[in-house]
Amino acid sequence: MFKYKITIHPLYFCLCLYYIVIGKAWVFFSCFVTVLLHEIAHSLAGKKYGYQMAKITLMPYGAMIYGGEKFNRKEGLVIALAGPLCNGVLALLTLAVWWLFPESFAFTQDFFNSNLTLMIFNLFPCFPLDGSRVVLSLSKDKIKALKILKIVGIALSVFMIVFGLASLFATQNISLVNIGVFLLIGSIFGGQKEEYSCIAGRLSFVKNYKRGVIARDVYISTDTKIFELFRYLNRDYLTTFIVVNDKGEESGVIDEDRLHDIMEKYDHKLMLKSVINN
Repeated sequence: MFKYKITIHPLYFCLCLYYIVIGKAWVFFSCFVTVLLHEIAHSLAGKKYGYQMAKITLMPYGAMIYGGEKFNRKEGLVIALAGPLCNGVLALLTLAVWWLFPESFAFTQDFFNSNLTLMIFNLFPCFPLDGSRVVLSLSKDKIKALKILKIVGIALSVFMIVFGLASLFATQNISLVNIGVFLLIGSIFGGQKEEYSCIAGRLSFVKNYKRGVIARDVYISTDTKIFELFRYLNRDYLTTFIVVNDKGEESGVIDEDRLHDIMEKYDHKLMLKSVINN
């Protein structure tokens, strides 16, 4: 049986209380169920490929699910689309219910609206939305694509926050501001795991030993950032990095296996001198 660990951020309760006070408790509940089902759909798609994505955190500006990050192209595409697809199916089912039982419209309109909105919004190609995961899955240069997606995410989030604050003079709905904050936080502070996946994917080159692989040493400065080493990796070479200081003296040696370990333990923007002796 697939069990989920659901945690709730303390501020999420404040948001719930706010919606109760303004008389929109049912709207909040509809959004809560919609977001939860969206994340469960991601996790079920992940489970199909062997990923245990069962930890869901609900926050005042959205939700996060934890699990694997090193998906291949097909896995990343299927897992990214699972959430929006789930919302689309739920919206269609709600329409069917309306057709069969018109009197249910008053009770299910908010659920339909939240599913349709979440589906469309999450398909926007900006980080960290599902649309960005689709783009990353299809991109050849994932690092460049991720940078562009984060810039788009920041721009969209700023627009939503400004527009949402301005609209508060006419309505008490703070949803637009919440979503804008979610995007801004994700765009600015998120993405390190995705960047690691994009870069570390280059370590997955299968060496063609039948054709011949060249062993080579690359001398590199201790002031070089970790991620810069990946430009030297190639399926036709087995690369060993000789790390030297300003005087050209050897400070350490990093082979491809150790580079992979370093990427998992440290921020890839650190300089080699910070990790070479650890």
